[in-house]
Amino acid sequence: MDKRILDKIKKCLALAKSATNENEAAAAMRQAQALMNKHRISAEDVNMSNIEERRFAFGVNRVVNYQAKLLNLIIRAFGVEVVISRGFTGSDVRFIGVVPQPELAGYCWEVLFAKLKTERSNYVKQQPKQCKRATKVARGDQFALGWIYGVSQQVNDFALSESESALVAVYKAKHYPDLTDCKAMQRGKKANVGNAVSDGFCAGKKHSINRPVNGQSQQKLSMQ
Repeated sequence: MDKRILDKIKKCLALAKSATNENEAAAAMRQAQALMNKHRISAEDVNMSNIEERRFAFGVNRVVNYQAKLLNLIIRAFGVEVVISRGFTGSDVRFIGVVPQPELAGYCWEVLFAKLKTERSNYVKQQPKQCKRATKVARGDQFALGWIYGVSQQVNDFALSESESALVAVYKAKHYPDLTDCKAMQRGKKANVGNAVSDGFCAGKKHSINRPVNGQSQQKLSMQ
């Protein structure tokens, strides 16, 4: 499907919707319909073109609890759906949603995940040498959960309209008909994690997600 033609159709439809002059609105609608008929593009095709998928490296074989929590935070913040795909060359995470949300969600994922991994790793290194490896891992995981909760305190949910949610659902059903749910792994259930959660919460509160506003979709969101 020619993106240039789709863009022309979208512009005509937008003009038809926003025009205050009835003749101008009608002319724009006729032009949109003519282009759709000529290029055999349906209204569903036009709507679905607003849905995109962005893929980013994940690199894990099994999703751990704190990684799933971070993905859920991004789902909330950007109104996207997430699919994790595993292949011979490794795994990736795919963000699906209305343009430009998947791109912004992916950028946030890359920045936040890198920061979280670094701070979790540093926290684990700070644990007493006499701690067992399993205890250090459990404390690191709990620190990460607290960290994510700290970040989430500054995030407002991004809500999709019913029609947008329906489009995303159609996209997923078409491109991922055999999806299965993935249960995240929780490690160190019986370990002594000390103050790891509160330590992580204090560290996470130092970071925030600033989304573009007033239609400034071309500006990257900033991470602090």
